[in-house]
This record gives sequence, structure tokens and C-alpha cells, in this order.
Amino acid sequence: MGCAHLPTAGSREARRRTPHLVALSCLLLAVGSLIAEGQSPMTQTIEFRGIRPTDDAGREGLRNPERGLRIETLIAEPPGSAAWGPASHLKGKTTPGYSDDWWILDTQQYAEHGLTLAQTYCYLNEFVGKPIPEEKLEWLQASLDKLREHGLKAVLRFAYERNMTRRAGPDLQTILDHIDQLEPIIRRNSDVVFVMQAGFVGAWGEWHSSAQNLEGDHAALAAIVDRVLRALPADRMTQVRVPKYKRWVLEQPILDALREVDAGSAHDGSAASRIGFNNDGFLAGTTCGGTWTEGPHYSNPGNPEFDYMTRESPFVAIDGELFWGDQGGKIDGLRAAIRLRLHHYSSFSLAHSFSEREGKPYSIDEWMQTPLTVDHVREARLPLSDGYFEDGAGGATPRTQFEYIRDHLGYRIELQEATLPRAVASGGEFRGTISLINRGFSTLHNPRPVYLLLIGDNGEAATVLGTVADPRAWQPFAPDDTEYRPLVHRIDVRAMLPEWLAEGEYRVGLWMPDAADTLRYDPRYAVRVANGGTRWWTDGLGRYGANILGSVRVTRP
Repeated sequence: MGCAHLPTAGSREARRRTPHLVALSCLLLAVGSLIAEGQSPMTQTIEFRGIRPTDDAGREGLRNPERGLRIETLIAEPPGSAAWGPASHLKGKTTPGYSDDWWILDTQQYAEHGLTLAQTYCYLNEFVGKPIPEEKLEWLQASLDKLREHGLKAVLRFAYERNMTRRAGPDLQTILDHIDQLEPIIRRNSDVVFVMQAGFVGAWGEWHSSAQNLEGDHAALAAIVDRVLRALPADRMTQVRVPKYKRWVLEQPILDALREVDAGSAHDGSAASRIGFNNDGFLAGTTCGGTWTEGPHYSNPGNPEFDYMTRESPFVAIDGELFWGDQGGKIDGLRAAIRLRLHHYSSFSLAHSFSEREGKPYSIDEWMQTPLTVDHVREARLPLSDGYFEDGAGGATPRTQFEYIRDHLGYRIELQEATLPRAVASGGEFRGTISLINRGFSTLHNPRPVYLLLIGDNGEAATVLGTVADPRAWQPFAPDDTEYRPLVHRIDVRAMLPEWLAEGEYRVGLWMPDAADTLRYDPRYAVRVANGGTRWWTDGLGRYGANILGSVRVTRP
């Protein structure tokens, strides 16, 4: 900057003062340079970029909790018993008969896709009219322990009837009695339950074809949903198969809570705010496998049930799956992505219409082979992650339909910039701002705290700074915006540093752990940002998982 060429005075006093004058001159020149560049001398602005396909692991799925593709499995079955699964790619790698280990192997098979979810079916058909035995409850606990051991969460469903024969099924009282038995386990393991589907009634727990015709008794359905909501912690959601089922139960006296969820009532703890949807017939035929049976619009805008789900889907958890074996017809991946965006899907099955589960190629296999370009995404007004279709030199790089769907299910937090202090005195106020865009189809739906960590040169988190940010409000676009323009969200940090904090250089990390005390210090359950070149940091004891933003100098007052 030229400060090395300052003239030197001849007197002893001048010579004594010269180093201080040189330092002051250098500081003034540095400040002037920063001001000329539009920066404050007291703060720094760090810009971030998205993930490119040419980055390390740039074509792999980003591993994040409570979102993305899921496997499908039975749980809590008698060890060694006959059970469907494992997937064909695991045959020969597992012992005959049921074991928790084979469905864990199934999740590990898809680690490159960032898979953290398993739809878990717990069948109770052997206990119709009698209590669930302790042995079954122990098997259930063992299966849920496996989820926690491997950093996974469940899309949990209980059911009785394994087919549509209507031969045998529970009455309402049996279901309510069984939920009474299940509640302690559900509560104890809610940390590894992303969402618990309403289940219990009819074939596969989908609320149709039940032996007792419970799907025709709206009061009975409402009693089941009421009991499910009370069994779950107040911050957890359930899901129903068809949107009109939600209206059916909410208008019954036991709930008496019929209203449409919007930004003002989302996550307020009401029954309406805690019921989402699981579309088990995604794009199957004209009605989505019976999801929307009201003509003439069926599974299109203009159908009142379809539009009801469109309006509520930004605020409640949405899950989906294709029909087995493309029974509803082959589904184009771009068309699927457009629907997943419209209805804000958080999770989707990797088991249905996929050769690795069904033995021959179906829709998902085609998604894996079909190129998707930036022009396709722009024309469809789908979320466009920064650099997602570019190599390091800015050249166009196509993705596949499968990659795009995999990467944009649920949330995808892409940092834009962070404004941080250059230096803060211990005991002083740390002030910073982080801006981000959620490039995913949906937002987060369970509570999640947001912190900044100051990480010392010893590789340990020296202090934790809290924020009031609520990631559940990080919508990808305004729910009523038909142009789907991305929203920019801000995290404002205003926190006092401890007076005992030692002087030195500290890395600043964005830490978004699980809200549950049991998982808070497990980095497998913390959120990673979708930014290339942003380091993921864990401490030596494996307690923290943070995204490194930059650094700050801590000084003595």
C-alpha cells in the first residue's frame, strides 16, 4: 500500500515515534482501501457459491436430516421370520428371514444419494382384539434404536391389513387401545421420527379397503387422528393419504378444528397445522391413484382437493411414492419435478418403480438416464441452484432428472453471503448477518435451532452464539407466487462474547443441530449447506457439525 516508503525524521524523539506513525499510516491506508471497495473497516463480507458437479462429491446427494429419498421396510418383525425385502441388490449379503440389519444395509446402499430416511411399517395384525405383547414392543424399540445408531429417521406407519382382501381387521377400540400401548415408545423415540403417518386403518394403513369399513366412519377416523396427535410430541406431524380425509377428521366434534393452514397458523400446535399428506399414488393415472377422484379436473389445478393441498403444502410435511411397477403408467422425471415443487414434497420413495427393488427398469431408472439441462429448469421455473449445471470454468454440464429430484426434495439451504466482524473484544457484542436462499421444494418442518460457533485453533468449539432464526420459515418462494421467485432469508446474530474468551483467531461456523437433546451433539443430524468450497467441520469428540463461514479476531478489551 506504500506505507513502507514513509520518510524518517532525524531526531531521537522522531525516531522513537516513527514505528507508531508507520503503523498508524498503514492502518489509515488500509481503511481507505476498504472504504474505496465499499466495505466497512470493522466488518467483512464473505460471498458463497453453490455446488458444481465438478466439486468433490459434486454429483452425490447432500446428506441432510428429515428430507430426501427414503427406503421402505418392515420393522419390529420376529427375527428370522419371512418378510418382504431386502431389495434385490442385497440378496446374498444378508441372512435368510427378517433382520434389522438388512434394511440398514438397504439405507447404506444409497448413502451416495444422501439418504437419511426410512419409511418403516410396523404391522399389528396378529394382535387384533388383544394387547400388543411385550415381545413385539421390544422388537419395535430395537428397530428404532437401529435408526438412531445409524443416524437415520423414520417416516413411521402402523398398520394391520397387509392387502385389500378385507378378511380381518381391527375395530376402533382395538386401535385406540394399541395406541395407548405405543405412546410411551413413540414419545421416547420421537427424536428419530420425522413424521408419523395416520395409518392403522385399511390396506397398508392407507384408509381404504378395511375389513371393518372404518374409512366410512368419519368419527372413528377423527378419534384415531386425535389419539395419534396426542401420542406424538406437540411439535411433530402426522400425515393422511388423501386431502379430503383431513377435512373429514377436522370437522368432527372431537377435533372441531377445520380451518386452512397458512403462514399465520403454520406450526402453531393446532390439529390443522399438524396434519400433512402422503400421496401413495404420485402421478398414477388421472387421479394420482385415487388421491383426487373429483372430476373433471382430477389431479390438476381446478380440482378443489388438489388446490386445497396446493395451498397447504408449504406449511405441512408432504411425502409421496410411485405405484409399484409403473401400474399407473410411466412417469417423466421433469413432470415429476414440477409436481414435487408445486406441492412442496419433503420425502419420496426410492423403492417403488425402481429396478433394484422390482427386478426390471421402471420410471426411476429412466430418471437416472434422462439428461436435464439448465434450460429445462428455467422453462419450468424450477429452483435453480447456483452453479448446479456448470463446471469450474462456467461451461454447461447437464445433470439427470434423478439427480435434480434427489437434490431438491425437501430443503436445500444455499448461503449467499455473510457479513461478520473482523475483530471483537472478549465481553463485547458480536454482530453479524447471514443471507441464504432455500433452493429446495419445501422448507424444514420440525423445530431446529440455529447457532454460530467460534472455533479455536485447538479445534474445539470455544463458545456458542444463539440466534432467533426459525428455519421452518425459510420458504423457497412465496406460497402465492406463481412465478416461483426465490426468497432471500436472513439470520441476524446479536450476542455478547464471554469475558473469559481468550485472545486469538477463531473460525466462525454455522451450526444447525437437531432440536432433541439426545441428538443435538450428533453431527449426522445437523444441517449442511449446499455450497461448494464450504468446509464441513466436526470437533474431535464428534459433537458438533458446522459449516465454516469465515474467521474473526478476538481481542482483549
